[in-house]
Amino acid sequence: MKAIISLSLTITLLLLCTTITYAQFDANYDGYYRLKTMFRGEGECLEGNQASSEHQRGAAFMDKCQNVSGQLWKVVDVGNGYYRLKTQFRGEGECLEGNQRSSEYKGGAAFMDKCQNVSGQLWKIEDAGNGYYRLKTQFRGEGESLEGSQAASSPAFMDKQQNVSGQLWKFEKVR
Repeated sequence: MKAIISLSLTITLLLLCTTITYAQFDANYDGYYRLKTMFRGEGECLEGNQASSEHQRGAAFMDKCQNVSGQLWKVVDVGNGYYRLKTQFRGEGECLEGNQRSSEYKGGAAFMDKCQNVSGQLWKIEDAGNGYYRLKTQFRGEGESLEGSQAASSPAFMDKQQNVSGQLWKFEKVR
């Protein structure tokens, strides 16, 4: 009997820890998120850059998680299953835009730009299981997902959807 109670408590604790570890995306959340990939882990977050910045040629990039406003993302529901992604740093007027990988603009990377009625700024947040999501734009369609690469090597970019951990994003609520 003690073994059953102990097993039951262990399972309950594991479920509780899983709930805490993997924050679920909540479309009604009115705060900010940190966006992390499974690939880069808990220590790196997606950062929205100033388009004119020389760092990463102005593209969004993975960096060490810090208390900086460029890593605080607001998710704004625009209807029909799409969202705009904005940072506290760039404010209400700029949105993350998914680029075509072969584009010469920003080297094909995702970037912050003036919010406009363009399909590259309309993001679908698709549940990938275990508290992770894929980020797809209306512009690039179902076949491509946002990928976060190593902080020092290159910015975030749209790539063919694959079974890679750099395309699996966790939304961590910031209170």
